[in-house]
Amino acid sequence: MRVIQIARSAFSNWFATASTLVVSYFMAPFLIHRLGNVEYGIWVLALSTTGYLYFLDLGFRSSVLRFVSRAYSTKNHEEASQVVSAVLWVRMQIGALTLVLASAISILFPKLFHLPQPLWKSSQEALFIIGLTISVNMPLSAIGAVLSALNRYDLLSYVCLLQLIIRAGGVVLVVRGGQGIAAIAMCELLASLVGNALLILITRHIYPELRIRLQVPSRAVLRPLWSYGSYSFILLVSLQLVYQADNVVVGALISAIGVTVYSIGNSLCRYTQQLFYAITDTFISAASVYEASGTQAKLKALYLNGTRTTLVLCVPILITLIIRSPSFITLWIGPQYSRASAPITIVLSIALMISLLNSTASSIAIGIEKHKPVAIWTVFEAISNLGLSIALARRAGLVGVAVGTLVPSMIVNLVLWPSYIPKLLEVRGAEIVRRIVAPITLCTLPFALASWLTNIYFRPTSMPGFLTQTILLLPTFYLPVLALYWGRMKRDIFPRFRQAISDSGQ
Repeated sequence: MRVIQIARSAFSNWFATASTLVVSYFMAPFLIHRLGNVEYGIWVLALSTTGYLYFLDLGFRSSVLRFVSRAYSTKNHEEASQVVSAVLWVRMQIGALTLVLASAISILFPKLFHLPQPLWKSSQEALFIIGLTISVNMPLSAIGAVLSALNRYDLLSYVCLLQLIIRAGGVVLVVRGGQGIAAIAMCELLASLVGNALLILITRHIYPELRIRLQVPSRAVLRPLWSYGSYSFILLVSLQLVYQADNVVVGALISAIGVTVYSIGNSLCRYTQQLFYAITDTFISAASVYEASGTQAKLKALYLNGTRTTLVLCVPILITLIIRSPSFITLWIGPQYSRASAPITIVLSIALMISLLNSTASSIAIGIEKHKPVAIWTVFEAISNLGLSIALARRAGLVGVAVGTLVPSMIVNLVLWPSYIPKLLEVRGAEIVRRIVAPITLCTLPFALASWLTNIYFRPTSMPGFLTQTILLLPTFYLPVLALYWGRMKRDIFPRFRQAISDSGQ
């Protein structure tokens, strides 16, 4: 797999994710002020609760990425067809089960979270529609996963942008028309249906050799898929617990209004996390291809370059959240939210900064079927997160819930991962520090200092002013990065891009 293809996929996926986050940035205050704290909190709770239905994926999406990318690289199109057909058949059954569970949850939802009586019906309708959307996505996304396996994230990004337009435009129209969260959920369903239909058409065009057969798959086909996917399933379940449990804990132990306050900080971190996942997810199929061809050196290069790229793109965002979140939240949502939400943002941003170091390694481990230890660690992180968040919620409120997320993340990413990476990729800790951690840290210090001083002496009074300041501060990070890596870019990266442009012109 050519480096230029990986770069194209990573940056197109990153752009689509960034566009989604920009829309979410404008949409959050719009919905909070239009719906009110209680109804918006219920919407967040509905999304968090139904998010657990994705547990039923059972790891089959990652199986498609692993086995289809490997089969495609070796031109074994029959194996790829068997894999996709088997996953589609299994997911059709799971989709039906998802709809049944969503119906049951929607009935219990208002009483479970002690919702106000006037909002019972709309909350039940919204939750059922979200569950219906998930049940539709469950089988059809198996087709879209084929494009991921072929590393055609550029095509996925186009579809994602179209879905974004449909979803955002629909939400604005229905909310301005006086509709509530049930109508918002319908916009999500419409965008999902359109997007999945397009993905099916594009996949048929890009991979005409793929043959889908809707029939009961044989055990010989299912066994390796489940063997690989079982640990991916454990990983998925644990990650959902880590990222969704906080909102549920706050809703159950504190209040629906508390969910709104907590979700402001939590959503900022999840948005940033989606940005680096948009990059590192593209490394899964690349790692599978490299592993199939026996090129260990390319896996090591993928880890080093992927980690550097992820840090260079995401560290300035996290430093800004850690240092300037009070100002940002004041201008974004309102000063009444800043005092409570800013500390949550800071704690969760630190946790995310730590996990950023190992996101590329995690994707590579999934791609080469070495993710069993990662799944076990994530189970530990999820259970610890849930237990600590419940215990600290009673003692320290919303900040305690955030600390319950931070502590397990530190153990996993600063203790367990450093001992596993040398075994996984033959990269020693000293080399990681010398080639990644130390250089990026040195480049970060001027930006962090400049951000801190700006926040003290030039506190912005408007969001355009805040964004302008942030843009003007970025050279204090990126100029040192260019100085450190310019020689390598001239030697290795620029020639490949020139060659790619030359090839495309022929």
